[in-house]
Amino acid sequence: MVSRGVLNQFWAAITGSLSIMNVGIILGWTSPIMKELLGPNSPIPMSVDESSWFVSIIDWGLIVGSIPFGILSDRWGRKLSLLLIGPLALFTWIGVLWVDNFRGLLIIRFFQGLLSAGAYTILPVYAGEIAGSKIRGALGTMFQILMYVGILYVYVIGTYLDFKNLTYALMVGPILFFVLFLFVPESPHFYIMQNRLPDAKRSLIWLRGVADQSIDEEMDSAVDCICKEMRNASFSELFTDHFSLKALAIVQGLSVFRVMAGITALISYASITFSEMHVDIDPNKLSIIFACSVLFAALPSTILSDYVGRRPLMMISCTFCFVFDTAIFGYFYLDRKTNYDVIDYGWLCVAAVGGLSVAHTIGLGSLLSTINCELFPSNTRSTANAINTITLTIVSFLALKIYPVLAVNEGMYRNYLISSLFSLLSIICCYIWLPETKGKTFASIQAQFRKINNDLG
Repeated sequence: MVSRGVLNQFWAAITGSLSIMNVGIILGWTSPIMKELLGPNSPIPMSVDESSWFVSIIDWGLIVGSIPFGILSDRWGRKLSLLLIGPLALFTWIGVLWVDNFRGLLIIRFFQGLLSAGAYTILPVYAGEIAGSKIRGALGTMFQILMYVGILYVYVIGTYLDFKNLTYALMVGPILFFVLFLFVPESPHFYIMQNRLPDAKRSLIWLRGVADQSIDEEMDSAVDCICKEMRNASFSELFTDHFSLKALAIVQGLSVFRVMAGITALISYASITFSEMHVDIDPNKLSIIFACSVLFAALPSTILSDYVGRRPLMMISCTFCFVFDTAIFGYFYLDRKTNYDVIDYGWLCVAAVGGLSVAHTIGLGSLLSTINCELFPSNTRSTANAINTITLTIVSFLALKIYPVLAVNEGMYRNYLISSLFSLLSIICCYIWLPETKGKTFASIQAQFRKINNDLG
């Protein structure tokens, strides 16, 4: 039987992850409305070139907003900083109904990028800090699942609603998040950082569902760990402390591998990619099926991350990404550069894309936030996650810009050759440098990683 504490922790993580569901809504919003915006009866007329800025300017908001939200979460708290995103996101949708020109819409889109940066930066830290060591991996995957839910939500209702009515429907997201998340507690780690120990204990009792000796033991362990971490707390420690610097390098490397494995660009250009596969199915329908496969592939990772372990699951993910990327590369290479007839084997390429989505999601796509939260001490965790968000955004922006250029001018196979090589490199890097953190407290992870560093040094 599942304990009350586990249910409370999952409830807190799920309600908090509704902030990431709103990010999914923001990311997916441009897809169903783009045809209307570029049409003759557009509510806000724009050219094709302007539409590309409309889609991509959110990335600049993500870059600009990550560090400030990381600092804010350390000063105001994880919960309050996240809660602010709810009403501000609602105001952006109200603003969409109010503006009547492209420049105004662009400003709103940039502001939505800032709010997305806040959710990306703070939520993984909050989810990691409220979780017990045995289910931290599961709670860390919640935000990825909810993001895909948000994307599918806007895809589905966007099929039936016009620009204005769709905007009204999207207001449900921030309202739902704010109302539900309002009643869950703050991270006990933040209270300890602020020396508010009674508040920390009350929060921990709610999250664990008990008020026995185990709470006192966990409190003592957390207080001891955080006090050690906070003695020389500063932003510069992230770059001067050998342990923090190595952890930063590992997480930034995983961020690059996550994007370059191919799924990020494939999600944005699914219809273009599927149109080059010789199958008798509408590419748009294949895109919807692909999006569903990504969502449902995220569900097993909730269990596997705490059962198999972070390091083995990440290596399995990277290995199969390499296999499927290579298979897709081989198909497109044979089709473009040789006389070999691949028309009858298009379904194999579609299957390889499905396999890639599953392989990517169970590891690279779902574990990054958990690993980021576990490897960094309390005084640098939020800032490190902000830097990680910036890295993901920059690499994603570059990948999305390069993908269609290579597909049109050089051949789709070059994209998957690059992805295959990055996936191979990720296997090697995970094997050499990624530590196992499954089932360990933050204190034991810090002690383990520092010992590894000292042994290697």
